[in-house]
Amino acid sequence: MDPIRLPSAALADGVLDRAGDELVETLRSLIRIPSVNPVPSDALDGETRAARWIAAALSAAGLEPEVLELVPGRGSVTARLRGDGTGGEPLLLLSHLDVVPAPAELWTHGPFDGDVADGYVWGRGAVDMKNLLAMELTVVRMLAAEALAAGRNPASDPVPGLARDVLFASTADEEAGGLNGIGWIVAERPELLRAAAAINESGAVATTFGGRRFYPIGVAEKGYAVYRLTVHGTWGHG
Repeated sequence: MDPIRLPSAALADGVLDRAGDELVETLRSLIRIPSVNPVPSDALDGETRAARWIAAALSAAGLEPEVLELVPGRGSVTARLRGDGTGGEPLLLLSHLDVVPAPAELWTHGPFDGDVADGYVWGRGAVDMKNLLAMELTVVRMLAAEALAAGRNPASDPVPGLARDVLFASTADEEAGGLNGIGWIVAERPELLRAAAAINESGAVATTFGGRRFYPIGVAEKGYAVYRLTVHGTWGHG
């Protein structure tokens, strides 16, 4: 496969450097929507609420997002930015909306408050994975702004400097199998995800080597292996 030019390369110089505050506020807003999975009985629509919040942000940027619900309350959201086609098949920016449960009594900061303290944003989803969702959403909105600045319609016209289409998808139900989210989209609306490559979570958590912070990046999709494990102790989640 030919090298893929990242969509952020189409942004004007300095745009990403100025994006920090917007990115933090986007992440905080997403954390404040409790999109818990397995779905609790008192919050059946968390994923759809998150999907609609994102759709509103994309619509405000001039795009035409689509919210998909196989089951009421289990919403996913997709959108497309147009490139000029010279770079080949699309690049997919992929994330999931749902988070695992977060008992408030176990948290120093409220899991759905989106507090900023000690140089970090705190909350369920800050690591898995509303952080990457916020990054991808911010880049898509900035690319749409580049199109608007050039007098183009972001929903239908190519973004200046963008060599391929960029697909955006944030889906429900990743934490419990994906059948109500990406599994359904792959089966029924594959055109929304068809791409040469995707940027998604995975790799590994940050670690330190030789006194330097290191962020591993996975460069291939995983296969599967079957294990039977028995674990004793207090449960937790990254």
